[in-house]
Amino acid sequence: MQHPFRSLFFFIALFGLLSFPASSQSLLDALDSEPEVREVTATFKDTRVINMQSNETPGAGVLHFVIAHRFGRINEGAYSLWGLDNASMRMGFDYGITDRWSLGIGRSTFQKTIEASIKGKLLIQKSDNSMPVSLTYYGVTMANGLRWTDPERDNLFSSRLSYVHQLILTRKVNEKTSLAVVPSMTHRNLVSFTSQSHDQLTIGIGGRHKLTHRVSVNTEYHLPIKGLDDGTTNSLSLGVDIETGGHVFQLHVTNSQGMFERAFLTETTGRWLDGDLFFGFNLSRVFS
Repeated sequence: MQHPFRSLFFFIALFGLLSFPASSQSLLDALDSEPEVREVTATFKDTRVINMQSNETPGAGVLHFVIAHRFGRINEGAYSLWGLDNASMRMGFDYGITDRWSLGIGRSTFQKTIEASIKGKLLIQKSDNSMPVSLTYYGVTMANGLRWTDPERDNLFSSRLSYVHQLILTRKVNEKTSLAVVPSMTHRNLVSFTSQSHDQLTIGIGGRHKLTHRVSVNTEYHLPIKGLDDGTTNSLSLGVDIETGGHVFQLHVTNSQGMFERAFLTETTGRWLDGDLFFGFNLSRVFS
């Protein structure tokens, strides 16, 4: 009589032999399959590093609202509470037409400037480094709203206009660190003196490093290449980003008073060594 355990062992062994090729094939398929390639996201916390544009745009159908304050000069001392008695403000809206392209408008009390902008992602960094960087275009038209210094002359609206074109090259190095290089061309339709250049070239360098899941330190520096006026200085800013649920709160110190591109790229006059600095913040919120 055949032992029952001997039959059980036979069927177990037969099942194992029949299933082994399938298991081996699944293992080989897993080894041969490539990891999923995805687009790198959250290179920066918000649409700006500090003053400078980042590669981030609102998603399709998303309205991004930001209100920014820039206080007076810190070296004004205690009488003006180190600049806190004086403030300029910028309010802006960016709307995502698609996941890659957005349109924006803004208004600054500094020089009563109105802005209209477009921003679009041309290239997006990939997780497998098949595309190692992201490339974004940003273009903005700015209109100075101050009253004419000589209203009797033949003043043209086009004389109020200036333009900035930027290519924003970014890379998320790892989960903590991101870098940006931003060459910019600024054009002014009207300049104060014939010795001044209508076209000005600068290159910006910015970075972000996460300290915690919700807090990061940011910095940016803009180096002139051609055409900047005498008496201007290079814009340097240091800041901290704090994410608080639906808001991003950016605190910073900078030597640039203006918060729109032409102002901080080409009209910065503050000097860090003299304490000629401005404290400010940006507060942003998105609405789907």
